[in-house]
Amino acid sequence: MKKGILYALLIPAFAIMMSPAGADESAGLVAGNLSTAKVCGYGTGYIGGFVGAGEDVTSIFGSVTYGFSDYTDGRLRLGLADLDVPGADPRLMIGFDFKYQLMSYQDKISDYPFDLAAGLLLEYVNYEGASVSEVGGNIIGSVPFKLSTGQMVIPYSRLNFRLEHSGKSENNFRVGFNAGAKYEFNPDLGIYGELQIDGNSGLFLGLEIRAL
Repeated sequence: MKKGILYALLIPAFAIMMSPAGADESAGLVAGNLSTAKVCGYGTGYIGGFVGAGEDVTSIFGSVTYGFSDYTDGRLRLGLADLDVPGADPRLMIGFDFKYQLMSYQDKISDYPFDLAAGLLLEYVNYEGASVSEVGGNIIGSVPFKLSTGQMVIPYSRLNFRLEHSGKSENNFRVGFNAGAKYEFNPDLGIYGELQIDGNSGLFLGLEIRAL
């Protein structure tokens, strides 16, 4: 288990070294990550509700996640983003991400030390006069810990690389980092707490409930 924790920290350590350059003058993501590396499973679906208190943007949004196979899932997120500018109104935010699980901690045959997934992300915010779109990929690592009560605590981290387009500006390469934990009461209900280091650094909270 200690070896698994050490490996899982490699992604955050690398991200911390790179994040200042990636976050400089970046609009940043407004929906965080709020996901472990483990996929939800084929035919399984979850709905969620989340809030984000970022450095520049406050957001509130819902999510729908569906498992397309035993190794892949996709998630749609829709909500509002309120830019911290006098007179600005909350604007539409829409996002989509796709995840493929590369390694499974619970796979006893391969005995991997942590869960690992790679994926794609899309995010769009229709700010007044300057919409922002984000397109890129990410790597997510997580390690599940089972408590004596049978519940789970799952620390995770994500490193993302993306192109950011704001208004009429050129596409800019950005790097972002998220670290958080999921507290899983049971397979049908979990809550999230997460910190983001990005152009919109801040705190994200929410819950997810199984619907299928």
